[in-house]
Formats: sequence, C-alpha cells, structure tokens
Amino acid sequence: MLDNVLFPIIIAVVVVLFVAIARLFRNKKANYDERQLLARNAAYKGSFFFLLIYCFACGMLRLFDVKWADTAVQMFLGIFLSFVLFIAICMIKDAYFSDSPKRNFYSVISFFWFGILSFINLLINLSRGEALFDNGELTTLVLYAVSSICFVVLGILAVIKIILEKRGAEK
Repeated sequence: MLDNVLFPIIIAVVVVLFVAIARLFRNKKANYDERQLLARNAAYKGSFFFLLIYCFACGMLRLFDVKWADTAVQMFLGIFLSFVLFIAICMIKDAYFSDSPKRNFYSVISFFWFGILSFINLLINLSRGEALFDNGELTTLVLYAVSSICFVVLGILAVIKIILEKRGAEK
C-alpha cells in the first residue's frame, strides 16, 4: 500500500521540479491571443464547475452510504479528471498550444510519456497481486488506469490538432 501512495507523490515532485527548472531556463512566455485567453478562461470555469459537481456527487453518495472508492481516491480522481477536462477543452478550442512548435512538441511527448509511465506502474502493481477492487471499492490502482488512458487520449488529441493546424497552414 505504501508503494501506491509513494509513487504519485514522487511523480508529482518530479513534475513540479521539471516545471520549475523549465521555467528558469525558458526565454519567453507562451504567447496567446485574446481569443485563446478567453477560451482558456472558459475552460477554467468548466473544469472548476465539473470538480464542484463531482465533489458534491461524491459527498451525496457518501451520505447515502454508497462506498464506491476510498475518499482519497475519489478526490484525486476528481482533481485529475477536472485537470484533463481543462486540457481537452483548451485543445478543442485551439487555446492550448502557443506559437512555439518546440513547446508544442514537448507537450505531446509529455502526454504519451506520462500515459506510458502510468500504464507501466499499473502493470507492475497488478503483477504483484494487487487488484483494482478491494471489498467492493476502487483502489489507488484505478488512478493509474485512468491517468494512463487520459494521457494517451490527450496525446492523440494533441497530435490530431497539430496535424490539422499544419494542414490548415498549408492551404
């Protein structure tokens, strides 16, 4: 159980360190036009209200004594899903990628890398005999399954958007 809690913490620390180091060495901020900034604000609102509704639904289920997952799993799942929702809305509304192709390439690589890393961790824990369900409740392994699926889907969505933008620029 300690490994399941320790791995997300380690990944979060590595991501925070990576972002901090990248911010130190970057030479300019991402440039977004006004339309993109408005779309990003709408995406913030949408993902925030999704998180509020999700937390409310989890609380109501807990009041009615429906235990589908541990409280920590529920909350981390809600935070993660709202984060993925924000990125997906931004990508769909052309507000995720800036004018830097290099930064866009790193985003796509990061999505696939996190998805593969989560999937590998899921397989390692499943091979140790851990299960996705324990006493009728979802375990922390579900977070790895959901994150691997979501990050791969975000990677695919990002590749599709980049290809469509290149085709639009050629015409």
